Amino acid sequence: MLKRKMLRDIKNSFAQFFSIFILAAVAMWCYTGFQANVIGGGEARKDFESKTNFADGWIYGASFSQEQAQAVSDISDIKDVQLRTEVLGKADEKYNTAELYCYFQNTMNVTKPYTMKGAAYDPDDTDGVWLFYRFADAWGLKVGDSFTAHVLGQDITKTIRGFVATPEYEFACASTDADTDYHNIGFAYMSLSVLPEQLQGYNEIVFTCNGNPLKLESEISRALDGSYAFLADRKSIDGYNRLSDELNQHDGFSYVFSAVFVAIALLVIITTMKRMVAKQRTQIGTLNALGMKKYKIMLHYMSFSVVITAVGCLTGVVLGIFTFGKMMVDIFSDFYSVPDWHPGYDAKSILLSLVIVLVCGLAAFLSCRMILKIHPSEALRPAAGKTAKPCLFEKLPFWNKLSFTAKYDLRDISRSKLRAVMGVFGTMAGMVIMLLGIGAYDTVDFVKEWYFNDIQNYESQVLFTDSCTTEEAFSIADKYDGELISTELISIAAENHPTSDDIVSCKLTVTEGKGLFCVSDEDLNVTKLEKGSVALTMKQAKKLGLKKGDTVYWKRSDDNSWNESRIGFISRHPSIMGITMLREDYESEGFSFKPMMLVSKQSCEGAEDLTYVSAVHSLKDLKAAFDKSMEIMDLLVIFMVFFACLLIIVVLYNSGNLSFNEREKEFATLKVLGFKSSAIRKLISVQNLWLSVIGVILGIPLGQGPLQAMMDSNGDQIDWPCHVAPLTYLLAAAFVMAVSVIVGFMFQKRIKKINMTEVLKGME
Repeated sequence: MLKRKMLRDIKNSFAQFFSIFILAAVAMWCYTGFQANVIGGGEARKDFESKTNFADGWIYGASFSQEQAQAVSDISDIKDVQLRTEVLGKADEKYNTAELYCYFQNTMNVTKPYTMKGAAYDPDDTDGVWLFYRFADAWGLKVGDSFTAHVLGQDITKTIRGFVATPEYEFACASTDADTDYHNIGFAYMSLSVLPEQLQGYNEIVFTCNGNPLKLESEISRALDGSYAFLADRKSIDGYNRLSDELNQHDGFSYVFSAVFVAIALLVIITTMKRMVAKQRTQIGTLNALGMKKYKIMLHYMSFSVVITAVGCLTGVVLGIFTFGKMMVDIFSDFYSVPDWHPGYDAKSILLSLVIVLVCGLAAFLSCRMILKIHPSEALRPAAGKTAKPCLFEKLPFWNKLSFTAKYDLRDISRSKLRAVMGVFGTMAGMVIMLLGIGAYDTVDFVKEWYFNDIQNYESQVLFTDSCTTEEAFSIADKYDGELISTELISIAAENHPTSDDIVSCKLTVTEGKGLFCVSDEDLNVTKLEKGSVALTMKQAKKLGLKKGDTVYWKRSDDNSWNESRIGFISRHPSIMGITMLREDYESEGFSFKPMMLVSKQSCEGAEDLTYVSAVHSLKDLKAAFDKSMEIMDLLVIFMVFFACLLIIVVLYNSGNLSFNEREKEFATLKVLGFKSSAIRKLISVQNLWLSVIGVILGIPLGQGPLQAMMDSNGDQIDWPCHVAPLTYLLAAAFVMAVSVIVGFMFQKRIKKINMTEVLKGME
């Protein structure tokens, strides 16, 4: 009997229960969609790391011997050890002289190259080279082709034996790119015997271990007699850590978006169930009088929200995995290099579904328990009408000057506070999500303007080959009136003898200070470098607890000694994190300035024909590459706008529907008094519009904070200041207002169909 009653009640209040279903489904859709990417990526990475025996620690130094590697291997908690040489070189000119990280080794114990195609890596093969499969795909290379790498002043030409991947380059981006372009970044594995004997020194020891590798530093230092530059763990490997940050971001998104929709669902359940039990007061009293236990009646009314939310959660789980989740995996598996990345799921989805169902059931219980405390004899009688009291708004000094519609809606809001809160909270959340979506576009445009018009004050970028001499670089700089730039990997710290926990890996950029390659301060204003000082990027300064005027210690990857510099100001850059300093200061430390590129305001036509020039990029080319890399942002914007639209429509329609059902008799009375259907619809539309305006106003200041948090969650190697244009606020607000008005028109037919005779008869 109660089952049939439940089905009839769901049919009679279909709109409200369908709203609950939609909100529960969307909550789990968001959760499982993001989690499908996170879980699938995590499982694929775990398998990838296992098959490659991915390193836990990296020891960098100028030159390591087999004896030192054995000394490290003898430490009790260290398992496998690998000596290797890592050098940044360049690909041949026909491959745009892409950045090419070259690895030379004579064994394969740790971080083994994972074969994607062709033969497995053989460190004894002196005629072969193994390339990054993404780089090979970008250039259409095949197994058996000849390939030339320019490294350590050598032109090394070998036959491609296979294409490989490694966890160290799950994310790969050239230093000259704002984001990933596989045409410009790659890595290669070769035998150590390929190098001349005088260049066969090892500059890295990589190892696996039990526990945290940084906790082993004191033992490693004793084993090596302190003869090493620094020790790093996986968090210092940008190619690995960038994906970790991305997955952590998606994991956070899954809970945040789910929480928003669940919160709205709870408000809908509370308002719906309160209205239902109040309307069915007599039925409840009858069931109780006939001997039905109160707990059965309570379970009956709780079953409405439990069944609806359970079906909604199940639908959301399926949709999340096979639609949004699959789409996320397809996009990000193209952006990151992790083999066998598929959508995943685990028991947490079921557990969260149960939590949502239980919470929604509890909300229904709290809504119903008051009516069940009433004695059956009293419940059989209709509830006494509420004593009319002046509402809070009637105390306003201009109350008498308000229109009938305004007075009517304000009184209704005062009587139905929870419904009003639901409308305001829903539109506020929708406004925030809308600002996140459209604001992401604004941020991309803002960063593009800042990056290409302020920081890059030039029209052409000329990249040099590894064999380019300083004299050749100076000669082309004179020809095109340009500025020479050098970049290299360094480690920085806040003290002279830091532990590994206090070391940050980043880049050192050396400029000639001619104002073509610019540096901006924390306020994004271009600031000139002061002689005798350096500019330190904001995120690294915060991580080390440094500020303007402090001393920062830095060390190149192939040195064992630390250098110190005064921080002239804290800088910001969208993609290059670390220190920027003047060439004269760099040379005063005893280092030789080796330019890697030239920037110029001239077109630099003909420079690509020079033997020591690897590539020439115009500003137009750089902007086009940036725009292409930002195509993934389209998915984010579409996702945000879709769910914001869905949230606003569901909330406002449900609020209007509840208002309509609660005031149906009042609307019938108004019709009898001569009010037209359009005037009655206006009552609902105006109220929704007011609630939307309040929600929009509350949502405006809340939009920028979550947007900046979303940008910051990309990790320490990205610094994008969020920006929301004034027009975006207006567009988002206008969209919310438009949805509010459209929702009001949805009730036009229902108002016209009000049967005045039947409704008024029920009032007798």
